[in-house]
Amino acid sequence: MRSIQAYKISLPLLLLLVLLLIPWPHASAAGSQPVKVLLLYDSLAKGTPREGNVTVLQQLLASYRTQVTLSSIDRYKQGTMQAYANVITVVNDGDLRISNQAYLDDLSAYPGAYLHVGYQLPAQTRDKLSAATEKISRDTAEIAADKRTQANIPVRDIEVLTQTGGSAYGTITLSGSGRKAPFSAEAGGTAYVPYFQKGNLSELAMASVLKKWLGIEEDGHAYVVLKEIYPFSDLDLLEETADRLYGAGIPFTISIRPVFGNTDFPAMQRYAEALKYVQTRNGSILINAPVVLDGVSREGGTLREKMNGFISVLAKDGVAPLGVGTEMYWAYDKEYAKSGLGFFDSAVLFPDVKTLYIDPSDTSKPFASAPYSMPMSFLRQFGAADRSVPAFPMDTAVVYDFFGSKEEMEEAVGTLGSSGIPFADYKSGSHEVKAGDTVVASSRGTVTINGNPVNTEYTPQKISADYEYEKKQQQSLAGAFSVQNRIFIIIIMVSLVVFGGLIVVGYRLYRKKYLK
Repeated sequence: MRSIQAYKISLPLLLLLVLLLIPWPHASAAGSQPVKVLLLYDSLAKGTPREGNVTVLQQLLASYRTQVTLSSIDRYKQGTMQAYANVITVVNDGDLRISNQAYLDDLSAYPGAYLHVGYQLPAQTRDKLSAATEKISRDTAEIAADKRTQANIPVRDIEVLTQTGGSAYGTITLSGSGRKAPFSAEAGGTAYVPYFQKGNLSELAMASVLKKWLGIEEDGHAYVVLKEIYPFSDLDLLEETADRLYGAGIPFTISIRPVFGNTDFPAMQRYAEALKYVQTRNGSILINAPVVLDGVSREGGTLREKMNGFISVLAKDGVAPLGVGTEMYWAYDKEYAKSGLGFFDSAVLFPDVKTLYIDPSDTSKPFASAPYSMPMSFLRQFGAADRSVPAFPMDTAVVYDFFGSKEEMEEAVGTLGSSGIPFADYKSGSHEVKAGDTVVASSRGTVTINGNPVNTEYTPQKISADYEYEKKQQQSLAGAFSVQNRIFIIIIMVSLVVFGGLIVVGYRLYRKKYLK
């Protein structure tokens, strides 16, 4: 009897233990609701060193799989803040005081997680952090965060923490005075970052602050991404690049430009063969958003149809796209998000080059995976005290434009190999692409198209250059036209003979008349 009771007790415990050991997906995975963040700013600081810091924050938040609503403080409306569990304010102007009373009233009563960046630290935030600050007019600084350091950073008119009762993170050391201040302070869901600027170590330091503030525990992964790859790119160099990266043990991802017409041409077939070869070398595929041209009509319905068609063409050829590469502004456009990005649950968001909206939105499209993109040149600015390479706080894509020569490629492969960064395999994550009846997915390194594993042992086929680009015209009337031509020739010849005879007769008649 006791053994039966013990069995009844131990069975639920055993089931509970099994459930705990199962590697359940993260709460932010596809199918769950993303964390919603309200991002407010007083100014985009154009023409100042702070220009671009709001955009960087948008990208960092996307890498943590959040849905961001962006608004200027001037446009803030009473009660908006209450719909969000997380609010960030960026104040880039230290002189012009915030005057929107609706924002000030809501912030003073806001109970959720709050992050303040830059000037004009609110009184309630200052009190929660027991913070005191000082303004530095001009100096050079060294930032240290997560074992990374960057020295000789010019700073102008910045705030620094001189005191805090909260948890401090990182340091910013001023060269002129030698003063060392915390990079940030946090206590009970309230955080403050006095200095944040695009293009230096404060980007990665801010990523760590956001990670803790959002309550994210999993480590970030680093990926290699090659972009700007077209059907007319040097596909032999692409295959050679795949060989070199594969030989160096570096998993990689390529972001390819789509083809919306003439997909039966040899150029497209050679493109597909090169992509299939990339897959055999542990490469993953993203579809890059198409180029948007200024002055050209932009229609979402047409875009959706074309993207759907290209995904289907790739899938039929055995090429498995796992996500999309795009400039970030596409995620803030209702039509692009729906018609261009709606097929994908994963993306790599690149910095905006030129924004050409169809229907702009204040709220972003969230992705289950959206690594923060940066060039290798950005990372090479930083040093490490013990020469180790700290893990990235967020998922990160180290991005290269595709190489113009073999020498560029060899240099890049050497740099990646010696960087010490443990690059991850993109297809080890969970990604899904749906286009009509086509479903492409990856999980734990296995890639499938409509449930069938992708062939990674594929041998590329040589595509013949012989192709009939214009079909010959129908020849059914050729005989009739040939007979007609002969009749015309006979008529012309007879006419010439008659005309010649008339000339001879006329000549003789006039000659006789003249001789008389």
